[in-house]
Amino acid sequence: MRHLICLFVLGTLAVTATGARAQMGRPDPAQRFAEADTNHDGQVSLAEFQAARAARFAKADRNGDGVLSDDDLPRFARNNPAMLAKIHALQQAADTDGDGRVTREEFDAAGNHLFALADANHDGVVDASEMKQIAQRMQSLAAQRSAP
Repeated sequence: MRHLICLFVLGTLAVTATGARAQMGRPDPAQRFAEADTNHDGQVSLAEFQAARAARFAKADRNGDGVLSDDDLPRFARNNPAMLAKIHALQQAADTDGDGRVTREEFDAAGNHLFALADANHDGVVDASEMKQIAQRMQSLAAQRSAP
């Protein structure tokens, strides 16, 4: 059940973030997949995934203190209650010690969990088909959650 909840939270944020990414000129999940595939073999290995996540963490840690917290949020997110609520939901899902901040270790653990869920055939890589499947699962869960 915890896996489903984590997947749902990540899915909800992914769907919401896609619209925000489009508005801000950020890449969509398929583009992020292509960027993470640094050896261009059509698959993302765990090492490639972790390297991409490390870069994302470094970029998100705007104040450079080694943790993700409200201090790192861009102004537009702090002033958008709906986006802020979704960001806090993600923080709560990843914040295993409950201190209101997400450390690099917690961020990595959440990412490794997501990679394991995406790697449907457990071969140690996520291919485009698996990426599409996990994106569809997350969108479906988000749609179910937002339905009346």
